[in-house]
Amino acid sequence: MSSVPRGWDFPTRAFHWLLVVSLTFSFVTGKLGGSWLEWHFKSGYAILALLLFRIAWGFIGSREARFASFLRGPRTALAYARSIASGKRASEPGHNPLGAWMVAFMLAIVSLQAVTGLFSNDESSNEGPLAVKVSNATVDRMSAIHSWNEWVIVGAVALHIAAVLTYQLYLRMDIVGPMVRGESRPRENALALVLICIAASAVYWLVVVYPR
Repeated sequence: MSSVPRGWDFPTRAFHWLLVVSLTFSFVTGKLGGSWLEWHFKSGYAILALLLFRIAWGFIGSREARFASFLRGPRTALAYARSIASGKRASEPGHNPLGAWMVAFMLAIVSLQAVTGLFSNDESSNEGPLAVKVSNATVDRMSAIHSWNEWVIVGAVALHIAAVLTYQLYLRMDIVGPMVRGESRPRENALALVLICIAASAVYWLVVVYPR
């Protein structure tokens, strides 16, 4: 849910599409169960690293990717929704006021899913790496949240796709193209590489080193 940006930076585009692939893979492997659950957990760790990166990128990344540049108050978002409903097509760089809150909501619910997965189990032989650090009651609670939040994410993804189709087909605004093409900025790419390495290292420590 975005207005047409001047061009998304490569780290933001890479995060978006890697998250799409990882979420899809996690959903499928979770439903398949059995030996696929090992890959389900690994995919969850990858998602957690991506989220840590995006949160950091939201503070020190490109101007369009920073939370401070696109998160606005509810009144602004409501006014934008009314303008869209009336057929107006306001174009601005980065996320529009309404889409910005969808970004924040998606980051929140996917983060919740990734974190609860660390403590959950499937009442069989599979459990998150941090399940041993908490009580059985906490594991059960985290598992329940992980289960129902999955469908919150599915609903949010469906809403996002519907919004994208509305922009593309009804408002005639190409918001998919810029997320595919975007811009290449070497300095930002180097910073992003450092951040993703830090995020991946943090997740490795959390799921491998700390539980020991």
